[in-house]
Amino acid sequence: MKKAVPFTFLALAFLASHVFGQSASDQRATAAETAAYQRRMEVLCHPSGAITIRLAALGREPATTPPPYTEYDRMHFQMFESQNSGDDLMCWDDRNPYYAYRPELIRDGDILSYTKRAKEFVARAEREPAGDGFSRAPETMISGREYPSRYVQLEDWYETPLKTGHYQLIVRRQFLLGGDWVESNPVTFDVVPRKPPTPIPEAFRLRLVPGDVKTKSQDQSYKLSYEAGLAVELINDSEQRVQIIVIDKYYGNRPQLTKDGQIIPYSDETTKLIESKEKDPRLVEVAANLYLDPKTNARPDGFSLKQWYAPLAPGTYHLTDRRRFEIGGPWTKDSIELVFEIVP
Repeated sequence: MKKAVPFTFLALAFLASHVFGQSASDQRATAAETAAYQRRMEVLCHPSGAITIRLAALGREPATTPPPYTEYDRMHFQMFESQNSGDDLMCWDDRNPYYAYRPELIRDGDILSYTKRAKEFVARAEREPAGDGFSRAPETMISGREYPSRYVQLEDWYETPLKTGHYQLIVRRQFLLGGDWVESNPVTFDVVPRKPPTPIPEAFRLRLVPGDVKTKSQDQSYKLSYEAGLAVELINDSEQRVQIIVIDKYYGNRPQLTKDGQIIPYSDETTKLIESKEKDPRLVEVAANLYLDPKTNARPDGFSLKQWYAPLAPGTYHLTDRRRFEIGGPWTKDSIELVFEIVP
């Protein structure tokens, strides 16, 4: 926003410099342009009644009073901006959240403090209002039109996951450095305890199926390459419908690979991915309406050896997998062992 203020004076000086020597009609046109510019700057400085911020919960209706979240649900919010000044307004858009807006989150009547990290970034934004040099871009808001704006990520500002309770969220934004703040509508929501996980039926089992291999070698083991894909076939022989919420391969699967009786460890990269998702389940990829009906089979996902392990030496390997379908939910029984030979 800091760049917008000196631009005001430069623009006015430029307009004034062209008044002298111009015809009366040219001077009147220049004066009208100056007045229009001043009017637009006044709106940006004092936007109340002219600029509106609509805050909404994404993916949930009603958007201002969404259904309850559990503590590990993804809570996505977005700002939508509109203005009705009658003029097109040009302002600087901040992509860095600590320059772009200020949220206020209330739990059970108490205003929550920002994290230490967020406070430091806000302090920097106050000290260096011009931004970091890379986050700003001009944007034009046409009168009468609504524009999608910032995504509001609560983890940027607050300790998460949020505790159970009743919450209200609003955001405020300046459109000109030193100008008034515009306040959004409130979004109210509840965070409730997560339901106990659903037991997996006893008759539910897994089978690993090589993706592009149809025949076995003479020693009755498959011949696979390191990059070969494996489908995880879900076999629901029970009388129950099973919901599949987790579709994240690194959170939902636990393959175990052995060679000569020794367990092969996961690659360093895979180990870090698993640890990050176990620590913060909000990173886990989930689906809303995926089910496996009774007495049916499906192959909704799979993986390759390369996604889990460092390069494998030639030899005979034994592989099993387990699967879970909810965050924090139980594991299935191990799949039937797949015996295969790694070939160059």
